[in-house]
Amino acid sequence: MGDWLDSSDAVAEQYADAENLNARITLHEAYSTADRDFRSWQFDQFDCDSDARLLAVGCGPAELWEANADRVPENCSVTLTDFSPGMVEEARENVPSQSATFSFRVADASDLPFEDDSFDVMTANHMLYHVPNRAAAIRELRRVLKPDGVLYATTNGDHHLGELFDVIETVLDVPTSHSTGFTLENGREQLERQFSDVEIRNYDDSLAVTAVEPLVAYALSRNDVDDSAVDELHEAFQKRFEDGVFHVSKNTGLFVASG
Repeated sequence: MGDWLDSSDAVAEQYADAENLNARITLHEAYSTADRDFRSWQFDQFDCDSDARLLAVGCGPAELWEANADRVPENCSVTLTDFSPGMVEEARENVPSQSATFSFRVADASDLPFEDDSFDVMTANHMLYHVPNRAAAIRELRRVLKPDGVLYATTNGDHHLGELFDVIETVLDVPTSHSTGFTLENGREQLERQFSDVEIRNYDDSLAVTAVEPLVAYALSRNDVDDSAVDELHEAFQKRFEDGVFHVSKNTGLFVASG
């Protein structure tokens, strides 16, 4: 089985719209054990002045901005971009229409259509591992960010959702594709080629899942799993429940890059 995460066509198909992504988001939203939900925690990390210009690269359906629209400082302008036109349209629909703070644009992270030193703050959330030419994308992030600006980039660690992937791999009898190109373990080194100061902030969370169906839906949202595996997945996940709960460890965090 090929690694679909290394295929630009497969990634484009996977993120043509938010259907697959939403299946995965739903699992995290419904069964997280964190004291604070991830989108609120993300926004808590931002240092953004009232008149700042902010660029979100790979915004997806803009769930971060939908959840925190009322927290965006007055007079702060936010440009939401994604390489997928379908994602940009969903972002446009999801962000409150009464807000004039937001604008939307289709954009490739490796060739951003903006002038040098254009933005005070940038976000690249759970997307750099999908970019084929990641070095070029990070150079672009540095180019359009002002000299004193800050980049916030979220990603996962190598062992994120290990228990869940163990079940999927047991059923498929082959290793599954993992987003290993930009992780909490190797992302700092990549960012430090363009930024002089890179900090990691970890988000403390895990999953305590009490129903099989969301786990199966998560698995089926991936390009390397198809409907023929539904029954086996259901049975395999069910066997891993202990006292009605399937425990899943998470390893997620945020890079803060500047300088």
